[in-house]
Amino acid sequence: MALKNPLDYSDAEVRKLLVQTNKEKNSLQSELKDYEWRLDSESQKFSKAEEQRKTFMVQLYGATEANRILNTENRLRSERIQKTKSQKKISPHKTSPASKLHSSSTTQKSVKMLDPKKGPVKKG
Repeated sequence: MALKNPLDYSDAEVRKLLVQTNKEKNSLQSELKDYEWRLDSESQKFSKAEEQRKTFMVQLYGATEANRILNTENRLRSERIQKTKSQKKISPHKTSPASKLHSSSTTQKSVKMLDPKKGPVKKG
């Protein structure tokens, strides 16, 4: 349908066109408000989600750091225990000069001597 020249419209047609145009304007304004409300709502949800993400990241970083510290402490504790165990294993084998003298004297006491008449005799 081709548009008529505005001067060719009757008063009733102009009023009808005006009412129809106002209805369309109100509908479009309502749709615009709905979009604005939805945009605002989505913006608020996004902001809330972003805050939650930041909080989560801080907690995750804290937990990661705590885990790293605990792993380091456990590793150091394990190394200390291994070092202590290895020192305990080495300690009994180490002898002091005094214990060497004592052990050599006990060794001499248990040495068997040969008696020509009786055979081997334990000295001591």
